[in-house]
Amino acid sequence: MKKQTKWSLVAIVGLIIGGVMIFSFQKKEQTFEEQIQHEQERMALYLINHYEGINEIEFNDIENNASTGSRAALLTINKEFKMEIAFFKFNDKTDNYVISWDKRLNLKEKNETTNQQTIGNIKVKYWSK
Repeated sequence: MKKQTKWSLVAIVGLIIGGVMIFSFQKKEQTFEEQIQHEQERMALYLINHYEGINEIEFNDIENNASTGSRAALLTINKEFKMEIAFFKFNDKTDNYVISWDKRLNLKEKNETTNQQTIGNIKVKYWSK
């Protein structure tokens, strides 16, 4: 009886350790909508840290380019500038964006990039699927 109890206890401990390991290795996967929302927040921060005169950002659409594997966010800055921001990966730590727009008018690059961590008083309208 003593030997059987010992093996039962070992089996239970093994199952518990195995279960803990499985749950610790599983990373919570973000849904597509959560990834899009997070990337839009990152793009808004990128814009306000790199360009002057931004008061309002509106994300109009996010398109997928199957041939290049990239995505493009279409947005409007200050209800005036039509802009496209292309990126390849969600949550890319480098903020490696390719930006293009039709008009420059009052949108100027900052002399020195800032490092704001919050959007502050910028009005942002996010796109959602």
